[in-house]
Amino acid sequence: MVTERHNTASRLIIKTLNKGDFGGNIIFTDIGSATRMAQQSLVLPTHVANRTLPQWLLPNLSADELRSCSRPDAICRLPVGMKKAIKETYRLYTLRTGMNI
Repeated sequence: MVTERHNTASRLIIKTLNKGDFGGNIIFTDIGSATRMAQQSLVLPTHVANRTLPQWLLPNLSADELRSCSRPDAICRLPVGMKKAIKETYRLYTLRTGMNI
């Protein structure tokens, strides 16, 4: 019950972020199953990983370790600066929804 309240709050935050300018920059979520998201009318874009961290983020971990490690509720990737560079630079921001009980 506590986990579901946490996920519900996180889904509402992600749903709101998706409507803003940076919604397309969300690359990962851990906010419950696709069924639960659909119940709240939240559909994630196909590029968003749900519940398993992307391998490139922690390349030294195995697939099993990526599934079992602690994960943030969401990761958003934003470009750093507007310089014309050969290689784009990004900054990752994590979202952790906390609830005091």
